[in-house]
Amino acid sequence: MNLCFVTGETLNSVWQNKLDLVESGGVLVFGFNGLGLVSYKKELEGQSEYFHDVAKLSKQINGVVISGCDTDTYGVYRHSAVISDKGKILGVTDMSHTIDESEFVAGGGFRVYDTSAGKIGLIIAEDLFFPETARILALCDAEIIICIYKKLEGNMEQVMLRAGAFSNGVAMALCADGYACVSDIRGKIVLASNSETLKANIKIEKDYRLISARRRGLYREFRSGY
Repeated sequence: MNLCFVTGETLNSVWQNKLDLVESGGVLVFGFNGLGLVSYKKELEGQSEYFHDVAKLSKQINGVVISGCDTDTYGVYRHSAVISDKGKILGVTDMSHTIDESEFVAGGGFRVYDTSAGKIGLIIAEDLFFPETARILALCDAEIIICIYKKLEGNMEQVMLRAGAFSNGVAMALCADGYACVSDIRGKIVLASNSETLKANIKIEKDYRLISARRRGLYREFRSGY
């Protein structure tokens, strides 16, 4: 799977000036810098065309475009990402958890998108810190999991990315403000860069792990009495 991560430019600036970076049929991934704030009200009334631009760009590259964005649903704000494939909007994924107090609220559900490039699971921002997020997407047969993040504050994001890739047997990638990286299924960072763009050719490989746990002490059936 050919991917190009854009960590420091908007969708329109890349479209106008750097489209030659993207291979036809590949996956172009933007962080939250890609679209900024998107108002559903303005989109529906035709006052803005952010999602339309994502669809048009994906048609032009004959592939997949993913971009982070903050969405305004009539005054309700969420961290989100939109995904389009060959001119068609496939959906918008919202962050499903909130940490501490924030004006951004939790959205709903997780989803794996069946695209022309492969099955892509999306993780939005702090959802990365909750192991069940990557687990759910892996169980739903994601071939790669891409996390769209804002700005990294330390090393924890990379730690969680590597742990998720290793424990679930699926490659994971992260695209944030000024940084992008890819972890393979062994939990090893195979690519990382703080440049404005990072190109990667990821071999899709999966490793389903059979997990067992030792139980300590004596156990009886629930209704067997004591």
